[in-house]
Amino acid sequence: MNTVDTVTVLNRLILTAKNGESAMRAAADEAWHEELKQVLLDYSQFFGAAARELQDAVRNAGGRPRGLGTFGNTLHRTWMHIHAKALGRDERAILDDVEQDEAEADRMYADALTHWDTPPEIRALLERQASEAQRRHAQIDALRAKLLH
Repeated sequence: MNTVDTVTVLNRLILTAKNGESAMRAAADEAWHEELKQVLLDYSQFFGAAARELQDAVRNAGGRPRGLGTFGNTLHRTWMHIHAKALGRDERAILDDVEQDEAEADRMYADALTHWDTPPEIRALLERQASEAQRRHAQIDALRAKLLH
């Protein structure tokens, strides 16, 4: 893989991570179970740290990293707040919205790992981040089962 391709895939993941960071923070703002609120805040912090690592990797590759999430994610967060208010802060609805962000992160990491031939150090970074995102996704699923069933 050439440097331009590496920077391209990393910048796509930066957007995903920045979107995840803000979406999880928005979900935490709407959650009312303290345990769920904390798990979502921790997940938001994970995505923020992942974005910073990816930005550093882009800089190290000689590229210019993306800095912000997407406008679509801003709309998604706004919808999440409105939806939560309209449904009385229904955590099931909040977690349904979170599921969309988790699924997007899973798809983007899977794409990067299966369709892009990245340098070994980048691949290791992506594998570690993908594994951590999946672990946190499973944690949210378990918490959903505990709190909402």
